[in-house]
Amino acid sequence: MAHKLKAHFLALSLGLLLTGCGEVTEEALQANTSEESAGDLITYFETADPKLKQLAKIASDALDKANFPLAIQSINQLKANGAQLTVDQFMVVSEAGVNVQSAMIEAAENGDKKAQQLLNLQSAGRRN
Repeated sequence: MAHKLKAHFLALSLGLLLTGCGEVTEEALQANTSEESAGDLITYFETADPKLKQLAKIASDALDKANFPLAIQSINQLKANGAQLTVDQFMVVSEAGVNVQSAMIEAAENGDKKAQQLLNLQSAGRRN
C-alpha cells in the first residue's frame, strides 16, 4: 500500500513539475532562424554565470555576423557546460546549433564558399 502511494505521489510530482516548466521550455524552442537564436541566447543567458553569459554573447554576435566557425565553437562550448545550464538554456543552445547549421546550408546554396568548406569539413569529420 505504501509503495503504491509513493508511486502515485512520484507520478503526480513529476507531472506537476513538467507542466510547470512546459510553457517556458516551449518558448525556448520557438527560434526558427539563426537571428532568432541570437536573440534567445542573450535573453535566456541574461542571469547566467558570467562565463556562460559571455559565451552566449559571443555565440549571439557570431550568429548575427554569420561567423559560422565562431558560432559553432561557442555553441559547442555552451553544450560542454550542459550541467550548469537550465533546461531552457540547454534548449536554446540546441536550437541555436540546429539554426546555425541551417544558415550554413542556406549560405552554401547561395554560393558562400566558406560555408560550403565548413560543411564539407563537418561531413568529413563525421565519417572518420
